[in-house]
Amino acid sequence: MPDRQRVLIVDDSTVYRRLLGSMLGKWGYEVLEAVNGEAALEVLATQRVNMVLSDWEMPVMDGLTLCQEIRARFQDHYIYLILLTARESVDDLALGFQAGADDFLSKPVNQSELRARLHAGERILELEATLAARNARLREALTQIESDLQAAAQLQRSVLPGRRMQYDNFFADWLFVPSAYVSGDIFNLFPLDRHLGFYCVDVAGHGVGAAMMSLAVARQFLHGRAVERFLFDGDSVTAPHDVIRILNERFCHDDTEIVSYFTMVYGVIDTETGEGTLCQAGHPTPFITHPDGTITRIGSGGAPVGLLAGLSWDETPFTLRPGDRLCLYSDGITECENPHHEQFGQDRLENWLQRHVSSPLDAIFPALHEKLVGWRAEKKGDQVAMADDVSLVFIERSPQGERDDS
Repeated sequence: MPDRQRVLIVDDSTVYRRLLGSMLGKWGYEVLEAVNGEAALEVLATQRVNMVLSDWEMPVMDGLTLCQEIRARFQDHYIYLILLTARESVDDLALGFQAGADDFLSKPVNQSELRARLHAGERILELEATLAARNARLREALTQIESDLQAAAQLQRSVLPGRRMQYDNFFADWLFVPSAYVSGDIFNLFPLDRHLGFYCVDVAGHGVGAAMMSLAVARQFLHGRAVERFLFDGDSVTAPHDVIRILNERFCHDDTEIVSYFTMVYGVIDTETGEGTLCQAGHPTPFITHPDGTITRIGSGGAPVGLLAGLSWDETPFTLRPGDRLCLYSDGITECENPHHEQFGQDRLENWLQRHVSSPLDAIFPALHEKLVGWRAEKKGDQVAMADDVSLVFIERSPQGERDDS
């Protein structure tokens, strides 16, 4: 390419510039000239040059300063810098390399050596150009990937429930903090006749694969109440442990190369009585915070879904009385580590929520998020991303025990 064969010769000696220019011209290079460093910068500002052959000792601006200025000013393309000098000490050469020089030639210049150094410079420039082209393609690909991930994140958020929901005299709200663009956590709440159904899911792993699996689980629940209706057993709702058993059958794969499983909690609440049942499948144990600040844990453990075929699960009954709050959460909260690798833990979460038992739901979530960020940070004020997806869902029965239509 012509611009790769263009060389700028910088020397305060007119005779030496013409001598070098004559040699380079015979070898097929296009030659530009400058009398010192400042003049060279003016040429570089208007002409695309890939190689500079500069004397070290010059008035106004010497070759060392010129190297520093070129490295600071011209970063859109690489310029190969060769310094001509009578200096031979190791310290001088180290100083030149620190300033940005790529190579050195001793004065007076040997023609064969000069030509060899120029060819070496051309090979370096060719590699730089190839690398720049590949980096440009990578940047384009990264931009497309980020755009796709943002679209995927919007799709995932579109299947989450609304904020500040109300079902009869029950209220629900949530916190969702994905560790990346997309998350393996998913949750929802929905009416099932006179019942309120709910689930929280945490798919093993991170990234796009986990997010796709979480959407597949969400699709099952949508079909389960709108198409296949496996969430209903005749005129009543299907027992939560049977729902999880059905999901396990559908997500267990015969292909051993596909290992995709998830933890979850699924349950239902009778909106007239507050009586409910939930099934815990490897997910962190849910609990109820009572108005007096006490805590009741609900659940019996259980294996994750999609890991092994033929499993069964137990379910646990509970009752939400007026003012009670059912808390469902992912292990992104309890396994959140501080700089000393200490986990936040379930006890710390429960104790924190006990202290905020009288706080409104929409105040709890930002405060807990701030607490977790502070827990991970080295020092106060640091903004640290979560290492795992964080989700927290509250279902609260109205303290009055009756519907509030205000």
